[in-house]
Amino acid sequence: MPAKKIFCLFVLACLYMSCMDKSSVDGVLLLKGGLIADGETATEEIGDVLIVGDRIKAVGKDLVADGATVIDCNGMVIMPGFVDSHVHVESSMVLPVAFGEAVLPFGTTAVIADPHEIVNVAGSDGVCFFLENAAQSPVDVYVVLPSSVPATSLDTNGGGEFLAGDMAGFVNHPFVVGLGEVMNPYAVYNKDSLLLSKIALFGGRVIDGHMAGLSADMVKEYAGLGVANDHECTCEEDMLMRNEAGVNIYIREGSAARNAGDLLLAARKHGVDTRRMAFCTDDKHLSTIAQEGHVSTIVRMAREYWYTWGEVARMSSYNPCRYYKLEDKGLIREGYIADIAVMGMDAAVVKYVIKDGRLVAKDSKRLYDCAVTPHDAFGNTVRYKEFCAGDFVVPSRLEDVAIRLLPGEIVTAVSTAAEFVGEKMNMLATIERYGKNGNYSVAKCVGYGITDGAIATSVSHDAHNVVCAGDNAADMALACNFLRELGGGYVIVSKGEVVGHFALPAYGLMSALNAEEAMKGIHELEELAHRMGVSHDIDPFITLSFVALPVIPSIRLMDTGLYNVEESRFY
Repeated sequence: MPAKKIFCLFVLACLYMSCMDKSSVDGVLLLKGGLIADGETATEEIGDVLIVGDRIKAVGKDLVADGATVIDCNGMVIMPGFVDSHVHVESSMVLPVAFGEAVLPFGTTAVIADPHEIVNVAGSDGVCFFLENAAQSPVDVYVVLPSSVPATSLDTNGGGEFLAGDMAGFVNHPFVVGLGEVMNPYAVYNKDSLLLSKIALFGGRVIDGHMAGLSADMVKEYAGLGVANDHECTCEEDMLMRNEAGVNIYIREGSAARNAGDLLLAARKHGVDTRRMAFCTDDKHLSTIAQEGHVSTIVRMAREYWYTWGEVARMSSYNPCRYYKLEDKGLIREGYIADIAVMGMDAAVVKYVIKDGRLVAKDSKRLYDCAVTPHDAFGNTVRYKEFCAGDFVVPSRLEDVAIRLLPGEIVTAVSTAAEFVGEKMNMLATIERYGKNGNYSVAKCVGYGITDGAIATSVSHDAHNVVCAGDNAADMALACNFLRELGGGYVIVSKGEVVGHFALPAYGLMSALNAEEAMKGIHELEELAHRMGVSHDIDPFITLSFVALPVIPSIRLMDTGLYNVEESRFY
């Protein structure tokens, strides 16, 4: 094993040991008179919870403890801390430690993170950095190693291939719990040896899925390889297909994908077993989290669709802890880690959050200060030529086709000239950003809506090439050139001037700011984008970041060209 990797793993082990120290806390808490939700039995019962140190000492009625800090939970629900079953922390635009700051006040105490964004950019070095920073987070960040880097061979990423041999040095890390989402259906169908070697490496552990747009037969192929779950259900039919194949269903509500309510209603309608369901956010911006919550958003929706508190506790905590074998977590039981969220009966607000036995948040606000340690050792991964307006021309063969962005969805639709006539038209460009081959491509887009300007971003799943949308070529060129000098992030240009930007120096994906500062900066850019005409029905940046992802239907623009996902062909 290379000396660099040995040193990296040694540092990670040391950080893990120091991380263990943070859960050794003194103090006694007594939660009195709340409705205790149990995910294993899907029941609830009024009682008390006694916490000593970082663990639950007792659960019952009329508990007393000398010197305890008593929290009156009458009229409230005592839940195990929420677990996000599938999230790309990088999509929050902050480092893992700052992400933890943002989600902990909303009751999320653990996440299952797939760092395939940073690995697409930086390979094994990205994994090392992610685990190192995640060890400092106030929430528990468990990792599934990305299985599909690159996602396909159709476009260009920075980190190259991330193979079983690259994973081997990380597979026994205490916070690595499985294999990340398998995104390449062709590899699944052909029983690709490289994919099978990755699956074999994780025998007995969770293999995450990604089944967007697949037929029933292909879903069964995935299940046959041991893929356990899918977070890409967009409709009732998708969900029922996964359920029939024995695949666990992850109900997702992020910033761009907004269909958790429909899926919860459909699951209730068809009697889908809640033991086969969990909640996730996948990709959710800090500003969206600040406005509506994190996993707590889906908890609230589930209650609106008549799921009992016990069922909600099962899906939001117990199930993911069981799936990923997180010991001593996910239940309000004696001996379990005291990770707890206390909510009002209307599920509108997370009243109290307890992490490792300590009261850390009240009314969705942190009770402690946690600043992000500055990190200025990032290299600039945005390396391409200087662009001019003449580079942004739609090829004649693409004049009669456009990518149609859909409100509240990350799937897209093919739109023909007859369909988009009279609509606001934008141009899209995708630019290879790593200096490998100089590729770029340009096409038409409807449904975005920006007027008199352009927006460029270095966040573009999964290869994370630069994507730019605009209504004129000059502003697009300026946005892309400024983004190169910035070293990654977001740039907004209007009428020949840079009117807004937000730097993401960490691999062109994440800010080094704390959660509040990053949230403010991103929110201001979102508001500016909407004022410039970007539809209020979509997230101006997260939606844009998916237009180059060739594993989600129906049409995508990569650095290699415009691609029809369903027909498996370039235009």
